[in-house]
Amino acid sequence: MSFAIRPVVPEDITAISRICLLTADAGRSAETLHRLGELPGLVWALPYVLLPPMTARTWGFVLVDTSVSDDDHTTAAVKGYILGTSDSRAYEAATEVQWWPPLRIRFPRGEEERTAADEQYVDIIHRGPESAHEACLAVSPAHMHINLLPEVQRRGWGKELIGKAVDHLRGQGIGSVWLGFDERNTSARKFYENVGFKGIIGAPNNNLALSFV
Repeated sequence: MSFAIRPVVPEDITAISRICLLTADAGRSAETLHRLGELPGLVWALPYVLLPPMTARTWGFVLVDTSVSDDDHTTAAVKGYILGTSDSRAYEAATEVQWWPPLRIRFPRGEEERTAADEQYVDIIHRGPESAHEACLAVSPAHMHINLLPEVQRRGWGKELIGKAVDHLRGQGIGSVWLGFDERNTSARKFYENVGFKGIIGAPNNNLALSFV
């Protein structure tokens, strides 16, 4: 197999949602935890793809298997993604106005036939994710999310995706980026630290930042 990285497009949302579900349980598949498998992607990934970049300051790149036709943006072609925003506060404001309200109608609280994991995500939709910590914003206005399917992990592609994000942010005059991750995912922490991410003074332990000035 050969791979390439390209900018994300709205047609990638099915593949991105699938990857998010397959990595949502601290890096492992959360398929068995959810009846509504679209929820992890709706919370952690798709707003970065579908919100207007001018208001949410969003950007993203996907890792594509070039041996599979990518013309119709099939789930088979896309193997990983990096998504983010250059302005975390602008992103939060945009999601509160444009993203969460329709989802709160679509997923009311207390519906039957949901799993416990489903309900946890519905709760996030209704109360909103935690706001970016001030200590993180003191380091950078930009944050990111990255996920790769197991089949392409430990092959250098995570580092390549981060490199694309770094180049993009440098072009905007930004010299660092931060992220949050599930503390149960110890392999993710090891990966981030190996590529240069460090802890943020005053921020929760599951926030790390990368400087590239």
